[in-house]
Amino acid sequence: MAYITTEEVRAIRNALKVKFPNTKFSVRKNNYSMVDVSILSSNIDFTNVLFTSTWGDEEPEPVDNIEINTYHCDEKHYGEFTELFSSIIDVMKTAPATVEGGREWFDKSDSMTDYFHTAYYMSLSVGKWDKPYKMVS
Repeated sequence: MAYITTEEVRAIRNALKVKFPNTKFSVRKNNYSMVDVSILSSNIDFTNVLFTSTWGDEEPEPVDNIEINTYHCDEKHYGEFTELFSSIIDVMKTAPATVEGGREWFDKSDSMTDYFHTAYYMSLSVGKWDKPYKMVS
């Protein structure tokens, strides 16, 4: 059963503060089984990421926040930010193991047999639904 403790979430928050000192994060536990990490502000210009995909010849529209796929964080989708997002995801997976009784993230799920077994679920976003990302200098 997916489960994450408050201490493990705190370890993620502290590790992100150390690794990315110029970035403000929101790190919170969601329903005891998920950790939500949002990048709220930093000196990074995410303009290229914060656009909606469009159909046909329409111009892309800016948005306040965007979800990052934690399973497929690759150059094709996130370009120059792939390394940053991958580093944040690595912290989300490894930091919980630093607390007593904590464990690293694992996923032993098998969708073919409808068997889901993971340490906990993760979500990463730039901005939140109620707090848009802010670029600071």
